[in-house]
Amino acid sequence: MALVCGIPHERFAELYWKLRPPYDRGDIDGPAYWTAVVGQQELGLSRDQIATLIKLDSESITRPNQGAVQWAKLLHHEGFSLTLLSNMPLELSRHVTKSFPSLSTFEYLIYSCDYGSIKPELAIYRNCLELLKAAPQDILYLDDRAENVEVAARLGINSVLFETVEKTASRVESRFDIPVPSYGRCRQSSSQYSSTNRRPDRMESD
Repeated sequence: MALVCGIPHERFAELYWKLRPPYDRGDIDGPAYWTAVVGQQELGLSRDQIATLIKLDSESITRPNQGAVQWAKLLHHEGFSLTLLSNMPLELSRHVTKSFPSLSTFEYLIYSCDYGSIKPELAIYRNCLELLKAAPQDILYLDDRAENVEVAARLGINSVLFETVEKTASRVESRFDIPVPSYGRCRQSSSQYSSTNRRPDRMESD
């Protein structure tokens, strides 16, 4: 993408993320976003170049975390309702939905572009609670960005920072009574819940 834009990689990465929020929020479309990116360098793009950039950007998510995918399948099999919450622009979100069959385990796919708000803005979390018709304490939220976890926690949502599947599973297991993967084995949730290990009704992840 940097090559198509004609911008050095380091500077491109800076502009890509700096100008991303309005695009992820749905305030602007793909052509407007890419025009803004190269505009910072006083450059221009043809229609074909813009189409190429949108395609490359959409295809940039090609390898989902297989450990996380297997965990989601386990939770789905155990009867947990799963929701995906992600910052994505329209073009990327539609490509992801179409390209990854594993997303069929999720009851809801909540993309920022469809709600006019991005993480870590409070509005997107409130939209989730309204859509799910669930109390914050009945949700377990996993996210790989600390600021997103902190904002969700402020609303009373059980929130855990996602790092590796192993580390995250350990954190979840210590606080909640839900199935977690563990070195190829899965600890099944027990039928008796202690006062320290709660069982959220829904799982929400980035």
